Amino acid sequence: MLLSDDESALASNRPSFHASPLEVVAGLLCEGRYYTWAGIYLTLDSKSSPALLQDAADLHPAQVAAAGTRKKILVSMKVAGREVGFLNVESDRENSFGSEDRVLLERVAGLLARFLTGPGKYLVRKAAKPKPIPRAAAA
Repeated sequence: MLLSDDESALASNRPSFHASPLEVVAGLLCEGRYYTWAGIYLTLDSKSSPALLQDAADLHPAQVAAAGTRKKILVSMKVAGREVGFLNVESDRENSFGSEDRVLLERVAGLLARFLTGPGKYLVRKAAKPKPIPRAAAA
């Protein structure tokens, strides 16, 4: 059920003022399981992995965890052997990621990878484009 909801959210690809399809998928993961946080990170080049949904600062997703996190899993998002990012899921419970969770998260990561290299390319372009410096700060 959760996987089909994620597929539907990405297939509809209806970004709104309140949420992108990626935020919908992260929300579904947290609502449908006992995960406390889900982050989707995009690999733009070999040196950086900025988050699409959270501020990653200059750290790799493996180096960051929310307060209260007891267990964390990073799943690589790949298309044709090329890594396009990571799905980072955290839980406040011990032993919270079993084989069923790994299978689910690997499938969701595959869906996200296909989305980000297909209909969701606009999100990749937006993340890769540097933010302009405000005029007051530039002076």
